[in-house]
Amino acid sequence: MKTSRIKPLFYALLIAAAGNSAAAEIRTLNSIAAEINGNIITYGDIARTATVMHENAGRADIPREQVLQAARQSLMERALMVDEARNKQLKTTPAEIDNEITRRANQAGVNTDKIYADAARLGWNREQYRLEVAKDLLIEKVMADLTEGINITPHQIDQYIESAAKENRTLPAGEPYTVYQVRRILIKISKNNTASSVGKRMDLIANAVVQGNDFGALAKRYSQEPAAAQGGLQDLTDHSEAPKVEALLQKLSPGQTAAPVQTAHNWQMLQLVGKRTETDPEKIRREAVRRLLRSQELEKAHQQFVERLQHNAVVREY
Repeated sequence: MKTSRIKPLFYALLIAAAGNSAAAEIRTLNSIAAEINGNIITYGDIARTATVMHENAGRADIPREQVLQAARQSLMERALMVDEARNKQLKTTPAEIDNEITRRANQAGVNTDKIYADAARLGWNREQYRLEVAKDLLIEKVMADLTEGINITPHQIDQYIESAAKENRTLPAGEPYTVYQVRRILIKISKNNTASSVGKRMDLIANAVVQGNDFGALAKRYSQEPAAAQGGLQDLTDHSEAPKVEALLQKLSPGQTAAPVQTAHNWQMLQLVGKRTETDPEKIRREAVRRLLRSQELEKAHQQFVERLQHNAVVREY
């Protein structure tokens, strides 16, 4: 595939447009700044994203040109990832979009009308904003596919602690954390077992649970992870599972069973047995190291992924 080096955008044009007539400004903002694999980025997109970034930063002293540069980079990566989602034939449903907008509203302590109103203030009508949310969800699916396989082993934690001691480096400060004791049924998605077929199988298992069948016995029979031997019983923590799974863990009360959920590599069904706060200093220290190492691995994987997409991208600038 033909590649082209990404050149700096002429942000001065965007800034200078503010002093011209309204019509000239609209023409400038609507004009194309860049095209990545056929995906269009306008100067208006850059300005709108810069406004969101500036508001989220909560600081007024960040130079406008610096924010515009960050917005451009963000939009470039966003376009590449959405294109990757299309290549992987990933999709979002209207229900998923509705649920995400509701989640954002709940998180902000407002209703969905306020979410749409805020979007309109930034220049998105209702359908345009829903399209942006759909892109967010597609990117989340792409990143989940990239990061769900990243696991930090006890040996890696031991090595980091030993290395820090030899080099007199301070270990990351930890804090008490929640441990969720669960029973889990996990069935892997593969070339021979598609997401759809595994999902249908999980629905049958879920119906069996509703009808009174023992969750642990079903886990022993169907689950495809080592804990199946113990009826799926295991301890999970935050920052170790897929985002969808973590969200379920945080919502469940002891004794509750969640509906099956699909992640990038499997379908899961969780039953929360109980939860507790871990206060053992040694375990807290090791958990802090695990989270640090996982964060580093995630950042590394993300950077390599974006570099690969950029290398194969066809970029045109105007």
